[in-house]
Amino acid sequence: MYKIPKDALWKGILEEMFAEFLLYFFPDWAKENVDFGKDFEFLDKELAEIIPESHEGKRYADKLVKVFTKDGKEHWCLIHVEVQGYEDLDFALRMYQYHKRIEERYNKSIAAIAIYTEGNLKYHPSMYRKEFLGTEIIFRFNTFKIKEKTEAELYVPNNPFSIIMLTAHKALQAGMLKDKAQMNWKTTLIRQYMEAGYTKEKTRKIIEFIAFYVSFEAETSVEKFKKELSTIIPERKNMGIEEEILAEVARQVEAKVTQQVTQQVTQQVTMQSKKDAVKRMLKNNFTELQIRETFEVSVDFIKEVKKEM
Repeated sequence: MYKIPKDALWKGILEEMFAEFLLYFFPDWAKENVDFGKDFEFLDKELAEIIPESHEGKRYADKLVKVFTKDGKEHWCLIHVEVQGYEDLDFALRMYQYHKRIEERYNKSIAAIAIYTEGNLKYHPSMYRKEFLGTEIIFRFNTFKIKEKTEAELYVPNNPFSIIMLTAHKALQAGMLKDKAQMNWKTTLIRQYMEAGYTKEKTRKIIEFIAFYVSFEAETSVEKFKKELSTIIPERKNMGIEEEILAEVARQVEAKVTQQVTQQVTQQVTMQSKKDAVKRMLKNNFTELQIRETFEVSVDFIKEVKKEM
């Protein structure tokens, strides 16, 4: 069965269901303050600029989201989902660094939450503290450890994000990983979602998360799961869930490639425009220092332009 990394699944579901996410983790504040009539803005570019590359072998699902409140103000939420089963001793420090960098660069108030999906009950960082000669820094952030919760505690009526949390909870139970057990709880959760009458706009993402968060071992189980889905969701197209997700992955890849090509073309046009401008300045006897200060180019760049003249 086609595998999608857990961090990719978390990132996708957070974008698809961020309203439900807020109502799940911060219900009182969200109901009272959030203007759900305005779209959330996912600040992937801003987050990429301040967060260094993840350590090799460690996968994170980080999201920085702009939320608008009813009084017209904007707030930023830093969401970190830890999706690998390991203990990161520097995690609290990283959360502090992320928060500090965002605040320093963008001057925004940020609410931070870390969701732990691994199974070690002894691992639950929630604070960074540093002290020296009477000077002390204490940074506390919201946390949620799925392993610590029961299924009853994870289920919030009328909120489909509960299905996501229950899926992650099942994945931490050794007895739930065999194909037969998977078949039971996956189909049960999908039925639960469908019978609750939630919006069908999010159905594909919900099924994607449930289907791929834990993979079947046998191909026969995959086929059986597809058939079971067709009875739960009779209006589904004949295309199987695997093909549906593969098609979606292909669409996303195509969109990303298109974006990259556009960026490359823009960069090429900008570079050529800069070269043309430098040529004009050279022809008009401007000094190299004046050109460098005007266009913020290097000596090597000017030499390259001269060779082309």
